[in-house]
Amino acid sequence: MLTIRHLNGSLAGSEVKVESKDRVVFGRQLDCDVQYPPEETAVARHHFAIARKPSGSWTVELFGTPFVAIDATPADNGQVVRDGARIELGRIGGPAFTLHISEDARTDNYLKTAGQAEAPSPRAVATQASTMARLARTVAAVAAVLALGGAGFAAYNMISASNTAARLDAAQKEFAGALAREVSLRIGPEVRAHLSRAVYHVQLQDAQQRIQAGGTAWVVGPNLLATNAHVAILREGLRPRERMIVRAPGENGAIYEVVEHKLHPGYVPFNAFLQSDQRLISQYRGGIKWLSGNGYDVATLRVTGTLPDNARLELATPDEINALAAGAPLATSGYPTEGLTNAWSQGLGATPEQHLGVVTSLTDMFHLPAKQAQRQLVHHDLPSTGGQSGSPIVGASGRVIALLNSGNSFMVNGRRIPNAAQVNYGQRADLLRELMDGSAEQKLAEAREHWKAVSENFAPGKDVFPANILNESRPADGVRPRLFAEVTRKLNAKAGKRLAEKNDDFYVNFSEIPLKLAPGADYTFLALAEGGSTRIDLYVDGKLATKAVADHYPFVSCRLLSTSQQNTGNPERPRAGCAKEAERVDGMRIPEGNANARDIDLVVYNIKDATDALASADLTYLLRIYQWVPERRP
Repeated sequence: MLTIRHLNGSLAGSEVKVESKDRVVFGRQLDCDVQYPPEETAVARHHFAIARKPSGSWTVELFGTPFVAIDATPADNGQVVRDGARIELGRIGGPAFTLHISEDARTDNYLKTAGQAEAPSPRAVATQASTMARLARTVAAVAAVLALGGAGFAAYNMISASNTAARLDAAQKEFAGALAREVSLRIGPEVRAHLSRAVYHVQLQDAQQRIQAGGTAWVVGPNLLATNAHVAILREGLRPRERMIVRAPGENGAIYEVVEHKLHPGYVPFNAFLQSDQRLISQYRGGIKWLSGNGYDVATLRVTGTLPDNARLELATPDEINALAAGAPLATSGYPTEGLTNAWSQGLGATPEQHLGVVTSLTDMFHLPAKQAQRQLVHHDLPSTGGQSGSPIVGASGRVIALLNSGNSFMVNGRRIPNAAQVNYGQRADLLRELMDGSAEQKLAEAREHWKAVSENFAPGKDVFPANILNESRPADGVRPRLFAEVTRKLNAKAGKRLAEKNDDFYVNFSEIPLKLAPGADYTFLALAEGGSTRIDLYVDGKLATKAVADHYPFVSCRLLSTSQQNTGNPERPRAGCAKEAERVDGMRIPEGNANARDIDLVVYNIKDATDALASADLTYLLRIYQWVPERRP
C-alpha cells in the first residue's frame, strides 16, 4: 500500500492511501489517481506516474517535460523510489509530498530478497563526467600558467599537458556516453517494445504478387493505421488487380489489405499553393532562393480485419504538444530500405529498425519561427531515408508526437547521402488528430492566412520571369512586344486520360486555344503555369510547328511564315510554319505571297504522375500571345 502525505500548497496536511494498484498517476485531470486541484498549475494535467515492478519496487515514469524531483534531485525515468522519499513537482520548492510504502502481505513461503547493490543513475554518471571535464580543463589552465613561469618547468609542463589532454578526452567520452544512456533510459524499455510491435510495413503488391516497399504505418485504431500522405497516395497509382497491404512485424507477421486511404485536407492545397507561382527572395550579391515548405503530410489507412489492440499507439496530449521543446528525447521505429543490404527481406518478413534521438528545434511549415499553434514541423536528429516515411516518433511517455516524413540529403552518383548536420523532419501529431476528429478543414482556413503572410516576403515569379523572357526573346532591335491575346484555362489532370508506360502511370489533360494570326510577323507564346512545369505545343494549319521545353514559364518565340515561305524545294521537308533561327532567316528571304491569316492551335498540357499530390488539383494556366511590332518613335 502507498500513503501520500501532502506537505504544502492547497493539499497540505491531507493524506491519500492507494491500494491494489500497480500504477499510480499524479496530475490535475479527473482520471488521475492522485488528483491536484485545477488551480495548482505547477502540476501538469498528467504530471508523472509511479509503477510497481515484478520485484515489488516502485519506479518513476516521466511524462516528457513536467519536472519531478526526488529528495531535491531531478528524477530519472525508471528510478526506484524509496520509502519516505520527498517528491516535488514543477520545480524545487513546488507542490511536495512524502511517499510511504508498505509491503503487501506475502502469499508464499519464499524468504525476503536480500538487499541489492545499486548502480549509479545516468544523471549521476553524467554529473560526475561533467565534473571531471571541468577539473581537467582547470588543470590544463593551471599547467598553461605554470608553463609561462619559466623554462625550468618545461619538461614537467609537457608531461602534465599530455596527461591532462588524455583525462579531458576520457572525461568528454564518458560524459557523451552518459548522456546517450540517459536518453535511452528516458525512453523506457516498455515504450521501446511497444513501439516495435506498433509499426507495420506498407507494401505495394502487383498482379503477380510481387512486392515493392512503400513506407511505414502504425496502429492508431481497431482497423486504422497512420502514415504520411505521400505514402498513402501511392495507392492512387495502383493498376487493376494490384493492391496496397501492410505487414505486421515479426516472423509470419499478419497481412492486411488497405481498402481506403484518407489524406489530410491540407496536403493538396498546401502543395498547390507552393506551386502556384515560383516565388523568390533576393540573396547576397544577387542570388535568389525559392519559397518552399513541408506540411500536412499525414494520412490514415483503413484495412480489412481487426488490428491487435496491444499494438495501438496513442497520440500526444495537448499538454505534451505544448511542452515540446529542443532537447526532448525521442524514439522512432520503422522500415528503412533505401540503399540497405538485403532490403528485399522486408517483403518476406518485416523487421523494424529502432533509433533514439532528440528534438533539435520546432518551426512552422516554412522553417520559420512562429507561434506555438503553427510550430507543426518538428526538427530532429533521427535518421531518415527511403522506407521510413510515416514512422511514429514518440516521446518519453510513449505517445506519438510526430510522424517522420522527410530529411536533408544530397545526391552523389545518383544516390542520396545524408547531410552531416543530421537534421530531419516530422509532422507534429496534432495534424493527425485534426484529420481523425474532423477539425482539419476549420484549422486549414486559419492557416491559409499564415501562408499568405509568409509569401508576402517573396517576389511573385510571374512579375519577374515574363519580363526577362520577353527581353531575351526580342527577335531584332527596334521592336517591342504587343500583347495580342490573353487566355486562361483551368485544368485538372485527373479529369483527363490515364496512361501507363512501363512502371509509370500518369494523367494527361490538355486544352486547345485556336487563333487566327497574320504571317510575316514574329510572335512569342508564353504560358504562366500553376502546379509546376508544363509544356505548350504550337500547330500551324494542323501541323506541329514547334514545342516549348517543359517549365513553369514555357514559351515559344518564332516567325509565322506564309505558305510560300515554307517552301524549301523539297515537298517532304518544308520549313516549320512558325520558324526559328536559321529557318526564320531563310524563310524571310522569300516573298510572302499569299499573306492570308493562318490557323494556329496552341495546346497547353497538365501532365501529372498518378501519385502526384497535384493530380487532383484544379490548376490555372495563363496563356499570353505577343506580337513583335516596331517601337514607337518619339
